Amino acid sequence: MQQAMLLCNGVQTHVMTEGRWVEEGLSQTGSKDLVIVIPGNPGIPSFYSGFIKSLKSRLPSETPVWTVGHAGHVQPPKNLCFMSEDDSDKPVYTLQDQLEHKVAFIKQYVPKDAKLHLVGHSIGSWCILQLLKDPEIAKQVVRCYLLFPTIERMAETPNGKFLTNFVLRAATLIVFLAWIFSFFPVVLQSILIRIFGGFFAGVTNKSIKPVRQLLEPPVLDRVFKLAQDEMVKVRERDDELISNYEDKLWVYYGATDGWTPQNYCTELKAKHPDINAQICKRGFRHAFVLTDEVEVGKMVGDIISETMSNNP
Repeated sequence: MQQAMLLCNGVQTHVMTEGRWVEEGLSQTGSKDLVIVIPGNPGIPSFYSGFIKSLKSRLPSETPVWTVGHAGHVQPPKNLCFMSEDDSDKPVYTLQDQLEHKVAFIKQYVPKDAKLHLVGHSIGSWCILQLLKDPEIAKQVVRCYLLFPTIERMAETPNGKFLTNFVLRAATLIVFLAWIFSFFPVVLQSILIRIFGGFFAGVTNKSIKPVRQLLEPPVLDRVFKLAQDEMVKVRERDDELISNYEDKLWVYYGATDGWTPQNYCTELKAKHPDINAQICKRGFRHAFVLTDEVEVGKMVGDIISETMSNNP
């Protein structure tokens, strides 16, 4: 696994890969398939390290997997923060900013002959659907794999209501507490994350580092503001877009997901009978990267491998 901060659209961006590094391009032999993972919110690639490792294990050796972090969701090292063309200290990155950031990444780093497999988690699924509106990107896409996709009516979901009515109202206080937390020794931070994160969210030792990245006050503030923007912007499902590309979509809903209720999947299939959409029968959580990353990675990797076999 390789990772680094890359400048993209004026922002130092955390990128993590399994297989060839971003700036190495694709293998000169074998297929030109490339898997890009767009995370949910928070868009911190380290949360996805186990997932992409598991996913990569099911693919041909020459097929790389890249995870692109969201703009502003990982604080760059201090020696990178003040580069003249760096916009990493911007206080807010809207949903549209994040979309433009992903478009810029693909156009800057993805070879023109690459055959793209786009994997989106949560709001990353919304970003992927929007990417299909770009003709240059759409023609490179072989298939999109949307996991627990928040692509419609987010504010109307149980989790959306809780976020709006409680979490976002307390966001300023939570960021202030994160600022106090930042003065604690790293060892104490890790212990507290393990105790409280494990109890409330299933955080394990492997997730302590990305949780510490999330609790950087500027990052946490941007995460909350992006979530607030999602509640406003992600409303009606884009049925015209889905109709145009439904043969390229594989959609996976949770069985008990407070962000993507089962009726959203049922309604999607009623409107688009031929779409490949299903409800999880294996008990995977929306935040699968905390507890089920290996199993979900193998599942998605197998589906991508099958798709590659059918599209040589």
